[in-house]
Amino acid sequence: MNSLKPDIKTSQDLTAAALSFTTSIGRRFKLEKIIFRASVAITETITITLDSAQGANYDGILRVKSLSAEQNYVYTPDGENNFYAGDEIKIQCTNANVTGTLYVIAKTQEVLI
Repeated sequence: MNSLKPDIKTSQDLTAAALSFTTSIGRRFKLEKIIFRASVAITETITITLDSAQGANYDGILRVKSLSAEQNYVYTPDGENNFYAGDEIKIQCTNANVTGTLYVIAKTQEVLI
């Protein structure tokens, strides 16, 4: 059985610093999607990583996306993406071009057993 969880939101002014955000879900969950929206068209690289509860040796990159003068991107995982308690999702975005603000919404479901 699954139940929707409140959206996880973050934002970063890319003129000040790169985005580096790690969720703090703390329970078993399923990643539904991550929605990115920039205030202006940006040319940056987004990296989405599994931050494994098993330690850094078990972390894995889920997606790297290079944006080229884009304002929107939606990451939808391929297939089943069930994560264990303690696993988290790390979301990063470069700020090589020092422009715009990036807004991020992660949608998850709690996995109940």
